[in-house]
Amino acid sequence: MTGIDELLGSVLREITPTEEERKKILQVFEKIRDALEKHLHRVGVRAEVTLQGSIVHETWLRGDRDLDVFVLYPEEWSVSDVKERGFQLIKEAVENIGRVEVRYAEHPYVRVVVDDVEADIVPAFKLKSPVNIRTAVDRTPFHTQFVIEHLKNGLNNDVRLLKKFMKTVGVYGAEVKTKGFSGYAAELLVIKYGGFLNTLKAASEWRPPVYVNTLGDEALFRDVVRRLVEKYPESIIYMPDPVDPSRNVTAAVSLEKLSKFILSAKCFLEKPGLRYFEDVGEGEPADIAETIDERCVILVEVEASTRLPPEVIWGELDRIRDRCVKFLVNHDFNVYYSTVWTDESKRGVVVLELDECEKPAYKLYEGPPFTDLNRVTDFTRKHAGKSVKIWLSREGKLMSISRRSARNSLDLLATRYNEYLVSPHFKNSKPVVYRVTRGNIEALASKYGFNVLKDLTRKIEPWLLECTS
Repeated sequence: MTGIDELLGSVLREITPTEEERKKILQVFEKIRDALEKHLHRVGVRAEVTLQGSIVHETWLRGDRDLDVFVLYPEEWSVSDVKERGFQLIKEAVENIGRVEVRYAEHPYVRVVVDDVEADIVPAFKLKSPVNIRTAVDRTPFHTQFVIEHLKNGLNNDVRLLKKFMKTVGVYGAEVKTKGFSGYAAELLVIKYGGFLNTLKAASEWRPPVYVNTLGDEALFRDVVRRLVEKYPESIIYMPDPVDPSRNVTAAVSLEKLSKFILSAKCFLEKPGLRYFEDVGEGEPADIAETIDERCVILVEVEASTRLPPEVIWGELDRIRDRCVKFLVNHDFNVYYSTVWTDESKRGVVVLELDECEKPAYKLYEGPPFTDLNRVTDFTRKHAGKSVKIWLSREGKLMSISRRSARNSLDLLATRYNEYLVSPHFKNSKPVVYRVTRGNIEALASKYGFNVLKDLTRKIEPWLLECTS
């Protein structure tokens, strides 16, 4: 056994669920299934209660307490029947067995928490073929069937390794919050390349845009990819869903997360180590307290008009972040870093780090050379009314000094918020703008549970430090 085999073997022993966990998860599923089946029988509805996802695939990680339960209704039902009646039946069936929350994806589903196990219970159609898919969630049972058929000879454990690797380096999760790889994408990669190490070897050679043939037949793959590029023009990695080739499994992956995965794959192959599988702490306020007063770190806290589903609030906050950056850049501020955080209810925070919080009162403008009279005329007319000085430089270019219309970034964000709060549920929110300082960092960390500042405290990813040292 090689050193890397020993390393991966030790990791696998730590991330594989225990028998106690497995027993508990299945007991909760049986409790949910019994409640659903009894209620469905009582109201005379034929439906199949099934367990889907990573638990059935045997690719789930130790400590994960998530169940994907699908209630499959008759194919002759309408889509509205499944979304409305089917959802309501689920809600009625489980309301007394745990804490119930209503969640939203393409259509509503129920999340119930039973004995610290979270179960998402989703209404869908019972179909004979994926060709007949009518809602997005109808694919899931066919995904389960495909993965079970193709994850042979212990490859499920390779998926566990890949999932843990992706989680550690921060690229796991296809939700808007992360914009990384889904669990199903990780499973397809291991199936395609034949293992964890082979997946990293392939990924280390990727150059965006990336095309991953999950269909086998090259001619079919080329034809499918051509259509996927038209359907998903913003994607930077294309991986057709073998269950439904019209869908790009990796459509959600951002360039940032793809780049991080490629680099971490290169690094691991160069210097394998436990760093790629160890949970990273969030850091502490003290980690940035020494330098924070010399930096311009701003928090923009906003509140939505109503409680929103996680995917919606993360998406709207990211649009606000993007508008904030463009707004500040238009006023000559250089934004080094930006991110968002939310408690997934109504409150959100945009985190910005700028080159400086306040600009000088005057700005220097460099104009055209003296040889171009038309441009000299345009420049002079534009600046004559607002400049305090216009002159020819020693290099023969027109120059101007003009007073800035806005100097302070915090004032800009606090008073002109209508220019960046454009997302539907935040339009009427008046933001609270803070500059992070040594004096308030503890209070802000307490207010937000420090999640909002965690990326600022991490000077460098541990795996990257180990790779480059």
